[in-house]
Amino acid sequence: MFKSIDDEHRVERVFSLRRLRTIVVGILIAGVLGFLAVNLFTYLQYGGTFFDRYFEKKEQSAVAGKLAFDKSTKYYIGVIRGEGRTAKRGNVYYVEQAGGTFVEVSKENVEVRDPEKIDK
Repeated sequence: MFKSIDDEHRVERVFSLRRLRTIVVGILIAGVLGFLAVNLFTYLQYGGTFFDRYFEKKEQSAVAGKLAFDKSTKYYIGVIRGEGRTAKRGNVYYVEQAGGTFVEVSKENVEVRDPEKIDK
């Protein structure tokens, strides 16, 4: 008829299964919501998400993989990886130089050659 003090104030263990399950589920939900928030931000700010590199097919430039040489000096610049347009230089080639650095070079200043046909 009377409840004992032990029944009213049941002490839960620090590492009980219920408490651990709540923590793990909370961490997973926070991680998923954070990942979605970051993807939404990058989509709104930059126009793309993390998955664009895997699912979106980029058009390959016709000159990609060919060699770029300076028109005036005939010096080798690097390997063309793509082309585009910038406000500063107009139509440009994206050239990968030796060492992996990329530079933008105006199309007007570049002579494109096939890798097999190198003049010495």
